[in-house]
Amino acid sequence: MTNRILTALAIRIAGIFLFIKIFDQFGSYFLSIYLTTAIGISKDSLNEPLEKLYYTGTFLIFANIIVSLYLFIKAEWISKKLIRTDKEISTELNSKSLSKVILITVGIVWLANSIYLLPDFIKYCVELISKLNGNENAHVPDFSLSKYISRTIIGLILIFRIEKISNWITKRI
Repeated sequence: MTNRILTALAIRIAGIFLFIKIFDQFGSYFLSIYLTTAIGISKDSLNEPLEKLYYTGTFLIFANIIVSLYLFIKAEWISKKLIRTDKEISTELNSKSLSKVILITVGIVWLANSIYLLPDFIKYCVELISKLNGNENAHVPDFSLSKYISRTIIGLILIFRIEKISNWITKRI
């Protein structure tokens, strides 16, 4: 197995991980629309929030499907862009190869988790902006923004600077 094939495999797993998020969105999205319409409060107060919920949820579902399918189908192309040289993965276990495996795995999992939480991040930002613009009915969901941003940045750093980080770690050992 080469490092490019392993990267493509990890990207495909991230695409599948993101695709699973669709089922969570379908459940909460359609249940919220059904319950909102079933309540039958006044038609005037229900019309605008329902349309906003419908368009936002539909956009997030389609964006999620497109990104997950893109990751799954174009995994080889993405791995060719990320990994310039295609080398066989050696099976010898030393501190440098072990640190690379651990760091790249953590980076890919954190980046996949960030992609998985992207709809929640967008929802948080929309509600926060709505709240800051004076909408008193806006409910800001419980979302750890600092954890999301820091894990995304660290995941990208781990993926794109794996060689330098691994060299620094092995110098310290």
